[in-house]
Amino acid sequence: MGTTEWRWLNTSTGPDVLCPSNASCQVLFLKDAKSAELQYVSLYLLFRRLTYIVYPSIISWLLVLLCCKFWKSYVCLNKDPSSQRPLPPGDLGLPFIGETLSFLFLGRKFFDRRREQYGSVFKTHILGKPTVRIIGAENARKILMNENSLVESQWPRSIQMLLGEGSLTLAAGKVHTIRKRAILRAFTYDALSGYAVLTQEIIRKYINKWCSQRNVMGYKEFRSLAFELSCRVLLGFEMNKDEHGRLLDAFETFMSSLFSIPIRIPGLGLDKGMKARETMLKKIKAIILQKQNGRSSAGSTDALSLMMGIEGKEKLEMEEAKDVALELMFAGHETTSSAASTLILNIARNPEVLFKITEELASNGLLDDRGSVLDLGRINKLKYVRNVVKEALRISPPIGGGYRKALHTFEIEGYQIPRGWSIVYSIRDSHETSPVVDKPEVFNPERWSGVQIDDREHYFPFGGGKKGCAGREFAMLMLKKLEGNRLRASTL
Repeated sequence: MGTTEWRWLNTSTGPDVLCPSNASCQVLFLKDAKSAELQYVSLYLLFRRLTYIVYPSIISWLLVLLCCKFWKSYVCLNKDPSSQRPLPPGDLGLPFIGETLSFLFLGRKFFDRRREQYGSVFKTHILGKPTVRIIGAENARKILMNENSLVESQWPRSIQMLLGEGSLTLAAGKVHTIRKRAILRAFTYDALSGYAVLTQEIIRKYINKWCSQRNVMGYKEFRSLAFELSCRVLLGFEMNKDEHGRLLDAFETFMSSLFSIPIRIPGLGLDKGMKARETMLKKIKAIILQKQNGRSSAGSTDALSLMMGIEGKEKLEMEEAKDVALELMFAGHETTSSAASTLILNIARNPEVLFKITEELASNGLLDDRGSVLDLGRINKLKYVRNVVKEALRISPPIGGGYRKALHTFEIEGYQIPRGWSIVYSIRDSHETSPVVDKPEVFNPERWSGVQIDDREHYFPFGGGKKGCAGREFAMLMLKKLEGNRLRASTL
């Protein structure tokens, strides 16, 4: 804004007046005025001019405050009057958008800050829905063990659109049972045993590449490894280097778009994610058609081939098979990449853990015969390696939490969770705050040697109940094989 110049105007009929130099004079102040009436007029005109500046600002702020008040009143109308319990503490944020922007920009810090402020149960409003965040093993167990009675699965709209209607995650009732039964065929003991040779080949290829490099970007490499394991072992893809890079880029875009504003606007998050989904589904459809036409390798043992071998009522249709295959890629990747980073990082920080793993490998003859395949039977004998992997999953669970919708109003920790509200239970926070874990911030595989922790109660890195992760045994196997083969290669 420019600076207004003022001038005294000499009048022939009265006292001098003060007015803007660029305006036909509106009286603002009178110089040497002798009349009280003229003084009152000048003050009135000054006040009227100020109202043109001040009133719009005051009215704007009042409208904002009223909107916020009506917004909170509207949301709180959803409180169940039949329950005497109050709503959980927390903030519902701005009208309509709630705290969605803070959630998207802050990520993990968003919930961390509110946990410190409000405790283990608090309310917020994200992604268009009033939401209650729940922390603690007992609270989470109440959610997980009451699927379809107290709660039902509900994921943000953006995730629903990206995973597709045919995915296991979005299924319910009999449809969920049929799809899960089909997927579990890919993770039986025999199926996991059949993946042994190919998984070892892929893992060793990456380990040899890392050993030849001076510096390795660990997290990036683990994501690439997990992606190739998902594509080749679970879906039976055969990819050259260029195709691997192109599909990995599409997959990373897909993953980064999961928590987007659920409106498809060209060039923004959800639109990019949907285009990436289309790229991957095109490849998946080609693989499915190839398998259906008998052009895949004889005796294929990948997970998708095993699922497609199902006949009768449990047979997957094309669209359903595509969504399930995409979900397998998503689940297989996310359940191993972050945990692998935590695993290797903490072993590097704790030389005594590395020494004990090496001792266990040696005592089982796995350092003498380094070229042999680490099959399922030999891996299951490595108890300490199992404890190390479990500790990595405790610190960095592959599933950070889950989304549910309250079917009925119920209570947790003295607060009501109204019917229709969204619920987010946190696995990571529950692990971090578990009262039965001594020094939860410390990486300590020894804690799993005894019976200090009840797995069912205070350790659930893959969720639980009917919606528990179907691929948890695959994830555990990949992490054990990664560490076993890494040490066998590094002790040459």
